[in-house]
Amino acid sequence: MSNELSSRYQQHFLAHPRVWGWALLLGWFGFNVLVLATTKLMEIKRDGRDIEFWEPLSWELSSACMILLLIPLGVYIHDRWLANLSLKACIGFHLLLTIPFSLLHVGGMVALRHLCYWLMGADYYFGNIATELLYEYRKDAQTYLTLLLLIFGFRLIYRRLQGEASYLTNEVETEQPEPEKSPEMLLIKKLGREFLIKTADIEWIEASGNYANLHIRSSVYPMRITMDKLEKLLPADFVRIHRSSIVNLHRVQQVQALDSGDHEVTLHCGKLLVLSRRYRDNFKSLLSL
Repeated sequence: MSNELSSRYQQHFLAHPRVWGWALLLGWFGFNVLVLATTKLMEIKRDGRDIEFWEPLSWELSSACMILLLIPLGVYIHDRWLANLSLKACIGFHLLLTIPFSLLHVGGMVALRHLCYWLMGADYYFGNIATELLYEYRKDAQTYLTLLLLIFGFRLIYRRLQGEASYLTNEVETEQPEPEKSPEMLLIKKLGREFLIKTADIEWIEASGNYANLHIRSSVYPMRITMDKLEKLLPADFVRIHRSSIVNLHRVQQVQALDSGDHEVTLHCGKLLVLSRRYRDNFKSLLSL
């Protein structure tokens, strides 16, 4: 029974990684807000000063809300521009990003505190700007790097459970170049096991940073390769329909025009994808064949 329950949770985790990620983040931040707010309240009261609980609670909530709002921006910047850089360059850019992260965090946090105090009929004083900015930056840099490790760790666990695809000729021990075209079979490595999948079974592919996610029925297998390179290696019945997606023509059910000028592609599995104008003519010519 426990194995069945564990398998069910694992399947749900693999099907809804963003839900699990945000649930873990919200739970972690919620716990920290309560602990830090009550700790500050006890410290202030121990010094003989009187303060209402809403004040330290507003301090911690405003900080947590701004960090949560900045996380998607940081993830987007990494996946869009930093994922393909070398490890040293990636770390260097992330260290530089701690500065705008801190400035945005402090600016939004102070604005939220002013709003909260105004609603409660009180005044909020941030303190000496230079001193407080330096104080907050020390904490924000640590928070930024900690979140970076947590997000990368989460993704590593997800990909470990999900499995990863590679070419059969791409063995670690050899230095063989990638094949000129995609083989009929791909190797999947998952939790220490290896198995094969047919390239023809891939329904569609989406870009994800420096990975390409191969969608096969209800499973998704990441492959460490750029979309441009993968597009050249795949068979002719795989076609690019968007900067971030490739489809298997045999899996296309219908194409519908949108008011925006783009088209919507419906796959047999029910998945809806956008066909951008840049790839429209080539897609339609191949589909007609």
